[in-house]
Amino acid sequence: MMTTIEHCGLFFTREHIEAARRERDREPLREAWAYLAQREQTGLQAAQWWGLRALFSDDRAAGAQAVDLVRDCIDDDLISGRSFLEAIMSAVTLAQAFEMTRDHDAWAPLERQQWLDKFAAMVSLIDASAQKDTPTEQLWMALLQLVSAIVLEQGAPFETAVTIFRRFIEDEVRPQGFVTSAVATKDGGTLYRQVLAAQALVLMAEAAAHVGVDLWEYHVRGVSAMTAAMYPIYYFYTPEKWAWEPRLTVERTQAVFHRHGGFLEIMNRRTRHRDLKPLLEDLRPIYDPVSGGLVTLTHGLPAKRGLFG
Repeated sequence: MMTTIEHCGLFFTREHIEAARRERDREPLREAWAYLAQREQTGLQAAQWWGLRALFSDDRAAGAQAVDLVRDCIDDDLISGRSFLEAIMSAVTLAQAFEMTRDHDAWAPLERQQWLDKFAAMVSLIDASAQKDTPTEQLWMALLQLVSAIVLEQGAPFETAVTIFRRFIEDEVRPQGFVTSAVATKDGGTLYRQVLAAQALVLMAEAAAHVGVDLWEYHVRGVSAMTAAMYPIYYFYTPEKWAWEPRLTVERTQAVFHRHGGFLEIMNRRTRHRDLKPLLEDLRPIYDPVSGGLVTLTHGLPAKRGLFG
């Protein structure tokens, strides 16, 4: 059960914002701040981008720009012509963009409620799709249910999503870390599906933690979300050692992490696992819209200071 809801950024809180401001002159935060200032995004990603600028820089004008874009995006067709997973990723990104702007005075109360009604209808339409026929797709739908439940302040869908999360850990994640259904079909997509499952688990655990539900510590015989999330990182540099299918190339493997690597930054904030360090150094600053945007800014940790630092 959700005990507290701080409408902020779904995957980060006011404490994350204050930490990013406090450490803005230290790497990797310094590079992330520069990236936010110097780059631009388009479409749905632009709504999220301006929301990040509004919150992290306390910029009301940026917030007004973000509200305009969020308002426009809810009327865009984010479903037609997209795969089931692409539609979910767009909806999660939109939900996070809204959360960053929902308290801005550019919203009229009635207009904000109308937006929420439209968003609820969008989630229902995606959920009605007949495409969610694999455990990973079902897990991603549960991620959308979980974040939309936070946005809409609905307890029942949140609990349903938590149940799916727990069942996935119980039924799909093996003690070694691989996801059974992800690697079952050797069609060139086994590593991609493993990373997708890891990303969804991490995002669900992180969002739930900020509303008072600890999924990070949920485990079955020592198996947890972290078990699945750590498994693929060891093949970033050596995909030829991936046991589930041959001929994975470095370029293709690393492209998957560049696109979906935001979960690594979130994991690192939780664990500071030393094996994450080289990947993060190569990937930063990490921009991953579905994981909250500029994840190095929201979750990046500066290196520990030395004895006299």
